[in-house]
Amino acid sequence: MNQQLATDRAPDKTKALAHTIREAIAAGEYAAGEMLPSERELMEHHDLSRTTVRRAIQLLVDEGHVYRRAGSGTFVSDAPEVMGRPAVRASGTPTMSLIIPTFSNPLYAEMIDGIEREAREHGLKLMTNQSGYSLQSESDQLTELAADPHVRGVIVVPSSVEASSLGARKYMATGKPLVYMGRWPTDLPADGASADYLAAGRIAVEHLLAQGHRRIAYVEGAPNLPGFSLLDGYSQALRNAHIATHKELVRITDLASEEAGRQAIEALLAEGVEFTAVFARNDVTALGVAQALRAASIAIPKQVAVASVNDSLLARSMEPPLTSVHIYPETLGRMCFRLLHDRMTGAYDGPALHVSITPSLIARTSTTQ
Repeated sequence: MNQQLATDRAPDKTKALAHTIREAIAAGEYAAGEMLPSERELMEHHDLSRTTVRRAIQLLVDEGHVYRRAGSGTFVSDAPEVMGRPAVRASGTPTMSLIIPTFSNPLYAEMIDGIEREAREHGLKLMTNQSGYSLQSESDQLTELAADPHVRGVIVVPSSVEASSLGARKYMATGKPLVYMGRWPTDLPADGASADYLAAGRIAVEHLLAQGHRRIAYVEGAPNLPGFSLLDGYSQALRNAHIATHKELVRITDLASEEAGRQAIEALLAEGVEFTAVFARNDVTALGVAQALRAASIAIPKQVAVASVNDSLLARSMEPPLTSVHIYPETLGRMCFRLLHDRMTGAYDGPALHVSITPSLIARTSTTQ
């Protein structure tokens, strides 16, 4: 490939490199089945970043000009473009994938709705799977998606933030973009969008304090995510009000959300711990809290107020309706899609972006009489 890429004049370096390689294939500089130069060789020859080179190669893979062979390199397809004849493209609609922990949480349904609308508008098929809060399942799925030529990008709600999965690292090594939604591990330079959970926790507890509550329990189930727990906002609001955080009021377990809420209240009552309000990690946890309070004939909010975060359909459907901090899940889904789409199209090629949404309180009768 003798043509030197004029990167200083190219408005889109990804497309410019893809065009250069495409022309070299059409001119016969690379025969069907022949291996292209390595990523490093392309980087050095054209003075480009590894990310740009990988995206250009992925564009050619999507078009059907080339294909990757794991552990070997990138090779020219059997039917490349010759004398203006278009290459045989991979069959099927370009696809993006979404991996969420579970379909049972109504919050994710609203996130999916935002992503699906954006994907449809941009001509992409959305494939949604669940990981079951299993890091291994998430990793296995990402490994499969890395090898799927139809998959152009992935959005993941990770099961852990302590470290990225092996599959996530394999996936990103292909040059295809990955965006984390709701939370992210710190060891992988991937984009992410989330609600401001520190603000969410603080807003909820400040509301309960304004209602006159001083003994506020905090309940959280699995997964426990350092840096994305609402405990920090809970503690900050109490400190700002010069109220001590009492250890016996904080109940964090490895149980599933609804069961965590139910068992936390049962334990607090059995131990004789005094509390007049409960702040739950999410609406599903709050559902378990409400079930346990009703079973103990404790009225909400007359005897114990209950507040949460997410403001999903569940919060609006509970009896009494649940006060919950709205984190705008559909907007969050759209933000994640746009981050992904900018990476897929080469509109953005900079360092990893982490963006957050400022939440707002939706007060209902679970805290106000």
